[in-house]
Amino acid sequence: MKIAIIVFLISFFGSLSLNGQIVTTYSISSERGPFAKPPGNSASHATSRADSIWFGTGGGLTRTIDSGSSWTHFRADDAFQPHGIFSVHLGTSAIWTSTGYRKETTAGSQQAGSGYTYSRDGGETWTYIEQPLDDFDVDTLDYGENKIPVLGITTDAANITFSISSLGEEVWTASFAGGLRKSNDFGETWEKVILPPDYLDTIHPDSTHDFALSPIAGQLIPEGHLNHRLFSVHVASDSTIWAGSANGVNVSHDGGISWRKFNHQNQIDGILGNWVTKIADQTLPDGTVRIWITNWRAEDPDELYGVSYTDDHGESWTNVLHGIQVYDFAFHNSTVYVATEEGAKKSDDGGRTWEGSGSIVDNELRQRFVTREVLSVAATSGYVWIGTTEGIARTDDHAGSRFGYEWTIFRTFEEVAGKDETYAYPNPFSPSITDTRIHYDTNGQNADITIEIFDFALNRVRTLIRNASRSGNHEHDEIWDGKDNNDRIVPNGVYFYRVLINGNNERWGKIMVLR
Repeated sequence: MKIAIIVFLISFFGSLSLNGQIVTTYSISSERGPFAKPPGNSASHATSRADSIWFGTGGGLTRTIDSGSSWTHFRADDAFQPHGIFSVHLGTSAIWTSTGYRKETTAGSQQAGSGYTYSRDGGETWTYIEQPLDDFDVDTLDYGENKIPVLGITTDAANITFSISSLGEEVWTASFAGGLRKSNDFGETWEKVILPPDYLDTIHPDSTHDFALSPIAGQLIPEGHLNHRLFSVHVASDSTIWAGSANGVNVSHDGGISWRKFNHQNQIDGILGNWVTKIADQTLPDGTVRIWITNWRAEDPDELYGVSYTDDHGESWTNVLHGIQVYDFAFHNSTVYVATEEGAKKSDDGGRTWEGSGSIVDNELRQRFVTREVLSVAATSGYVWIGTTEGIARTDDHAGSRFGYEWTIFRTFEEVAGKDETYAYPNPFSPSITDTRIHYDTNGQNADITIEIFDFALNRVRTLIRNASRSGNHEHDEIWDGKDNNDRIVPNGVYFYRVLINGNNERWGKIMVLR
């Protein structure tokens, strides 16, 4: 999955043990100010409440409450710096995140779950909980008159939580190896939740069942059940729970006791694909609650990427955006916004027609995103926010404005003002994969800028801009795609660039091209 490893940083305060579960509390060191920037440019998680926007970025968790004029960052003790955010959830009683890292095992490098953090005071203080692990290899759970064998998950390797949802003090987590779990006491204790195996569409405790709860290969099932590998969960009410797996989407209307599964194979005109990575609900103006899910291809070659939604609890589905990989949803009244591999899109008519965001260009800052892919999306009254691998952006979408017509881009960078310096990033870079940005400032004055690229022998290969007017109010990036003046990608090697300010003040930098 395209899930970015995002560093979640917080500062140490104290710890205590609750029933064997390690719980650690932290206070937050916040960074505020009118010139604050997001802490990182890769923003794969976004969520909103009223005018408060939260992003999980490559530099940590961040929030803005004033439309990006300032940002509050949450940073951690060194012991937790390697741990990245895999989900962010704004619950009614707490803000939750799941964290993880990359772990080397005998099976190779694997994603591993490091636990959860939650805040009950709007982000001022946070509590850390270790990833839930089992203290058994094989056990049984009572399910009515049934004894369901359960494979114990005793390691954090592959036990990564991709989604959290909550209602009050009750929190639900969806994990690849850890399956579906819930806690009624803010993570002090956890309960495993039984879902249908791959070959059953429904389970109920009054029925007779003979299957094992086994998300991965182990002593119970040689290959494990795809429907026990969880990627998304959504608590719609105190009785209705939705859970997405690699075998479809499951719904319970009795608080997670009995379940019905919907997938590509078990319904006429079923969902597009069985790998369900995101679930969200939209309340329409007429009061209808619409459930939206992302569809990714799992194992059946007939499955498709796209989006499915239902207005009748899964009895029927409407499929849209066939063949497009979708990552996230956001809603405002009857409008749905989606983050996709082809950019951000919106629909006002239930997905019959879609309007794309187009190129992400900030005309004021003269910034643009090279990537088309949008990883996350959130909406407030009048604004739509997106997260990409290149930064965060905001566009107007209200009466009198056009979706995606004007953008404000928020990116982090190392400031060079007053240092007579310039740098390029990423560096080295591969033109077949990405572009590089040449960063500079104009000494605080409006200036005409020329940037030229030279090979190692100082032969000019590209004039990037010539006498282009740039403002002195902020620092600038210019994008080089690795091509020469004849639109050919340059060979591997070391290249030099010159930033010429008003024809006389020059700065030099070096770029390495590796294809």
